[in-house]
Amino acid sequence: MEFIKNTHFNFIGKRKYSFVISSILVIFGIIEIITMIAGTAKIGIDFTGGLSMQLAFKHKISISSVRKILIPAGFKDVKIVKIKGKNDIIIQTKAVSKDLNSYTAKIKKAIKNSFKKNPSTVVSSEMIGPSVGKKLSRDAVIAIIISIIAIILYITWRFEFRFGLAAAIGLGHDVLALLGVIFIFQKEITLLVITAVLTVAGYSLTDKVVVFDRIRENLKIETEKAKHIDLKGLVNISINEVLTRTVVTSLTVVLVVLSLFFLGGIVLHDFAFTLLLGVLIGTYSSIFIASPIMVILNEKHYK
Repeated sequence: MEFIKNTHFNFIGKRKYSFVISSILVIFGIIEIITMIAGTAKIGIDFTGGLSMQLAFKHKISISSVRKILIPAGFKDVKIVKIKGKNDIIIQTKAVSKDLNSYTAKIKKAIKNSFKKNPSTVVSSEMIGPSVGKKLSRDAVIAIIISIIAIILYITWRFEFRFGLAAAIGLGHDVLALLGVIFIFQKEITLLVITAVLTVAGYSLTDKVVVFDRIRENLKIETEKAKHIDLKGLVNISINEVLTRTVVTSLTVVLVVLSLFFLGGIVLHDFAFTLLLGVLIGTYSSIFIASPIMVILNEKHYK
C-alpha cells in the first residue's frame, strides 16, 4: 500500500528554512547541556542522588493513591514504581538532607496515617549518592560520542566518508534538537530520558541509511550515464522515492509510542514523550538536514 504516490517535493530547495529551525533547536539543546553541567537543569534522582525506598503492603495499592499522600507531605518530586506481581512499591525522591532515617520516618508516617486498613513494611531503604549520578552522566556522554564515531565508521565503510560525515552531523543534530525541545518543555532529565535519546539515535540512523542507500543507488545509475550530475535533483528524486517507506515506518512507531504515552502511566510519560519527539525529529532530520548536508559535502565532487 502506497499512501504517497509519485511525489515531486523539492526538499533540498527548502534547506534554508529547515536549517534556521534546526539551528534554533540546537541552540536550546546546547543551553540544556550547559545548564546540566552547571547543575541548574531539571535533573532526576538518577543523577542528583536522593532516597530510594521499597514498601510491601498487605493488600493491593495504587500508585496514584500513594502519590496523593506524599505530595501534601512535602515530597513533590517523587517517582513511584509498582512491582509487578506483588503489593510492593518503590518510592524515589530527591533528598535535601543526608539523614536517611528522618526521610524514611516521614514517608512511613504519611503512609501509615493514610492507609490504616492496608499496613505496610519497609523492605529496603537507601540513599543514592550524587557520585553515582556523575558516573551515569559521564557514561551517557561517552555512549553518545562512541555511537557517533561508530556511525561515521560504519557508513564510511558501507558508503563513503562524506555520507558518514553527513549522517554523523544529522545524528548530532537529532540529539541536540531533542535536548532543545526537552529544555523548552522543561522536562526532567532522567535515566529513562537518556535511554530514549540513545534509542532515537539508533532509529534515526536506520532511517538515514535507507535514504542514503537510495541516493547511492541512483548515483551509481547516473554516473554510468553521464559525467555531470544534478546532485540536488537526484537527492530530491531519491527522497521522494522512499517517502512512503519513511512516513509509514515513522507512523507505526509513533502509534506504539502514543500508546505508551497515554497508557503507560506517569513513570513512562517522559520516556514516551522523548521517544515521540525523537522519532519525529529523526524523520525530519533524514529529509531536511542529513540529506541537504550530504549535498553540500558532495556537490563539488559530482560536478
